[in-house]
Order: sequence, then structure tokens, then C-alpha cells
Amino acid sequence: MEILEYTPEMKKGTTQFYNNLTANVPHCYPVSEDELGEVLLGPTYETEDKKALQYQTTFVARERDTIIGFIQVGIGPIEELNKNNTGVIRFFGYQPGERGAGQALLEKAETYLNTYNPNQIVAVTQDYRYRFYHFGHAYLSDGLGQVQALLGYNGYQRRFGEVFLAWENYTVTPTQLATPIELSVDWGSGRGERPNCTVLAFHDGIEIGTCYSVSGGEFSDHPEAQDWLHTMWLGIKDEFQGQGIGRYLLQYTLQEMHNIGYRHALISTDWENYRALLFYSNCGYRVTDWTYGYLKAEL
Repeated sequence: MEILEYTPEMKKGTTQFYNNLTANVPHCYPVSEDELGEVLLGPTYETEDKKALQYQTTFVARERDTIIGFIQVGIGPIEELNKNNTGVIRFFGYQPGERGAGQALLEKAETYLNTYNPNQIVAVTQDYRYRFYHFGHAYLSDGLGQVQALLGYNGYQRRFGEVFLAWENYTVTPTQLATPIELSVDWGSGRGERPNCTVLAFHDGIEIGTCYSVSGGEFSDHPEAQDWLHTMWLGIKDEFQGQGIGRYLLQYTLQEMHNIGYRHALISTDWENYRALLFYSNCGYRVTDWTYGYLKAEL
């Protein structure tokens, strides 16, 4: 087994490995060689945009001619921690059963990052997630349990988290409201085959709530992703909460998007937001994945 720096000649094998690795990860779909190859090559120089991930590189574990793991790293600011000069593991995966390869990749990555004197290292955060990995807000999936375990074994701790809930083949009829509200619906184009949708709620002409949902096509070009909608934001002003407006707004959005062809709905919330988790679970969604971002503060 050898650890090598990624080159474009490895694009085919690395893509095959990535697609096999994520085949059982919820809401992940196969990616093309060109899309993954472009991301893995990444800029290796200091960019003018200080918010971008700098000094990116990718290391690959190869057994004979077969790719069995890779790790992509760089240096950048982490908005969630309000920290600069942070070592970032953008993505890390290794074939189950190949713990030695995973350990070698992680040690190689840490050695590389430490040459830039980072104050900490974070692994698989929302700030630098691949567009095509999972849906929005995702960290490292429970579907990659061997990677989570290896990070924990090496001193990384869970620092962030997002739980995902799905509602496949949903049907919904909005409930009746006691509070009179008016709704506006705005359809916006994006990367998906079907449009994204923003529904606003008003009371006496004042905006009191928002439900923003996007096509699964924003995250993946795969045909199956196009039937999914992902509600990225649902919010009601504090003084109007507890009146069923949030449920109505979400149900109305789902109904409108079902009418134009969406069939499955996804929503997520912070891993510690049990109030939202309880609400979504009682609306018809079911938990499909827990995802976590990891932090190693003592280097």
C-alpha cells in the first residue's frame, strides 16, 4: 500500500472508489469523473479570496492499482468557529476493513497541515462540503461509520451535527388555521430540473414567516435527486409561534412542490435542536441520517 499525492491520472479510480464508498450513504448519488476530479485537484496556491480554502491538496491510498481511500485538506477560516488559519479536512474516506490505509492517510494529512501551523484541525464541515456530497448542511454521515470511528480514535471530537429527516412519496393537505394569514409563492430557477420555491407568510401585511426549499438537483445531477426537495429554512417570528403557522407553511410548500412533480421531501436540523426534531417527526418525516463535524483542538 502506498500514499500518493493525487494527480489527474487517478481520476477514474478515485471516482469509482468515491461512488462505491458513498453508495450506502443516504442522499448521496454517483458523481462523474470530471466533477470529482475538478474538486480533488483544487488550487494548491494561496488564493486572493482569504475566505477560500488555501493550500489544498489530496492524498490517495493505493493498493497495487486500486484506490482504497483519499483525504483532501487545506487551510482556511471556519465561519462556524470564527477562526482563521484552521487546518481543514475537506473530505476523508477509506474502504471499510482498510484501517491501516485510513490511518496512514490521516497521519499524512496532519503532517502536511502542521507545516502551516494551524491552531486546530476540523474535519468535514459545512463550510467546505462538496456540492455533490449528501444534501445541504451535511457533515460526515453515519453511513461512513468507519471514518467517524478512526477520527475519534485519533483525538477528534464531535463539534457540530445535523440530523436529516426524509418523507418519501409524501402526500399532504394543509391544516386549517385560526390566525388569518396571506401567502406569496416565488419560484426560482437553479441547477435542478424543477424550480426552487420560497413561500412567505404575511399577517396584516407584515411578513411573519418563511419556508425556503430547493431541488435535490442543487446538490446532484443524478436523475433520482430531481424528485427530492430539501427544505433549507423554515422560520416563524417568535410572537406568532405556537399557533400552527409553521406547520401550515411547511405543508403548503410541500403541496405546491408536489403539484409540479416533486415526490420526496427532506429537511434537517441541528443535532441538539430537539424541539425541531420533534416537530418534523410529528409532521410525517422520519430520521434517515445523523451527520457530524469533527474538531481536533490540541495538535
